[in-house]
Amino acid sequence: MSSNEENSARIKKLTQECVDIVRTILVARREMGRLHDPELRQVHLPRASEEIGAILTMTESATNDIMLAAEDMMALDLSEPDFAAEQVNNACMRIFEACSFQDITGQRIANVLKTLQLVESKIEELENAFSGAASVEPEVVAEKPHSDAALLNGPALEGEGIEQDFVDQLFA
Repeated sequence: MSSNEENSARIKKLTQECVDIVRTILVARREMGRLHDPELRQVHLPRASEEIGAILTMTESATNDIMLAAEDMMALDLSEPDFAAEQVNNACMRIFEACSFQDITGQRIANVLKTLQLVESKIEELENAFSGAASVEPEVVAEKPHSDAALLNGPALEGEGIEQDFVDQLFA
C-alpha cells in the first residue's frame, strides 16, 4: 500500500470516527432534551424541601411539648394527691398529643420519597442516554390520582388545606 493510500485510509477512518462522535453528541442532546422536566425542578423538589422543613418543625415542637409536660410533672407538689393526679393525667395527655406527630411525619416522608424516586428515575434515564444504549426506555409519566386517591396526599403544609378551627366547627 502506498503512502497516499495509507493517508487516505487514515483520513477515512478519522472522518468516520468524527461522524460517529457527532452522532453520539446529537443523540445525547436529543435524549437530554427529552429528559428535561421543569415540573421536577419547579414543583416536586421545592415541595420535598417544604415537607422536610415541616417534619423538622413538627419534631421540634413535639419534643418541646413532651419535655415541658415532663418538667411540669417533676415540679408537682405531691402534698395534694388528687390535684397532683389530675395534673399528671393532663401532662400525660399532652405527651400523647405531642406523639401524634409521628403519623403525619410518616406521611410527609412518603411524599419526599416519591420525589426521590422520580429523581432516581431521571438519573437512570440520563445514564442510559449517555451509555450509548441502543434503546432508552420510554419516559414514565406519573399518572394523576383519581377519585379518593386524589385526596390521599398526606398532610397539608402550613397555609395549605383546611384549618383545624374549621374542622372543629364541623364537629361542634
